[in-house]
Amino acid sequence: MISNSKSFSILKQQIQSAIDFSVLCCHAVPSLNAYIKAVEGGSAKKLPDADHFKGDPNFGQLRGYIPEYRKNLGKLMFINSFSYFEAYFKSLISEVIEFHGGQDNFVQQSLVRQHDHLLFADSEPAKNSANKLREYSKPSHKQKYAKHTKTLEHTDFRFPSELFATFGIMELGSNYRDLKASQIPHVAKWCFGVDLNDTELDQFSMYRDLRNNVVHGKTMNVEFNQANASNKFLRAFALKIDKHVTKHFFVIET
Repeated sequence: MISNSKSFSILKQQIQSAIDFSVLCCHAVPSLNAYIKAVEGGSAKKLPDADHFKGDPNFGQLRGYIPEYRKNLGKLMFINSFSYFEAYFKSLISEVIEFHGGQDNFVQQSLVRQHDHLLFADSEPAKNSANKLREYSKPSHKQKYAKHTKTLEHTDFRFPSELFATFGIMELGSNYRDLKASQIPHVAKWCFGVDLNDTELDQFSMYRDLRNNVVHGKTMNVEFNQANASNKFLRAFALKIDKHVTKHFFVIET
């Protein structure tokens, strides 16, 4: 049984690598500050050589970086986390399609099922009840509609809302690569049926706006605690989507 998608496993690794890097920075910067003081106080000869940057260190320049490092680190963590989440969602869609043999095969499977259901609609077992529902709705006939709907529910008859499935598969497979961050909750909710509450939608929208402000230079820094909070939210958001999608869409059709 599949418990999580491969896409989510990659997302977890990416998020963890960002956290690991932030832990390293949070240890390294205070250590650097202490080492500078030790060199200036004469208890150490020099700073260890920096990786990738040659030449003698400029203590004044390094000291200038230290006060803002948490905010800059927070910005990097936040941008990374949001980018990883975006990539995860697109990868998840691709994984669902590939699970069903690729887009062409998935669409063909759906077309075959759609054709079979349409044929059943013309069969004698379905005709009687279906014909009773083929009329403009009349409030006085609600009980009749309920009766014949119930008769058809557990057969191979498909109602109009279900017959749009093939179109949905085709459109999603053709357009998911160009999906914008603002469309992710929309697709998660209306395509995959994930139950998203207003708090989750508002929070995602807030982080999306923050991401846009950062990349367009309107927000220069992100507090480290805020980046941590966004990291936790996006991981939990992805996990909720992933559990739903793996349960309902990673199901073999034969």
